[in-house]
Amino acid sequence: MTLAIELDNEAKWWVDSSYAVHTDIKSLTGIYMTLGKGPHTLPHAKQNTKSSMEAELVAVDNAMGQVLWARHF
Repeated sequence: MTLAIELDNEAKWWVDSSYAVHTDIKSLTGIYMTLGKGPHTLPHAKQNTKSSMEAELVAVDNAMGQVLWARHF
């Protein structure tokens, strides 16, 4: 794996969720960050949501703390 920072020095984030993928009908959140080359994935988290839209909103809410912390790092 190669990690490198591109010239713009800007972190890019992707957040997604999968609705009701576990046997206990819980959703999954995935968070991915890159600084140019190479990924930095953060731990996945289970959610207990009632719809796919709610799962997406919970995923973004869960990721925002890490996104804001990384901006000030």
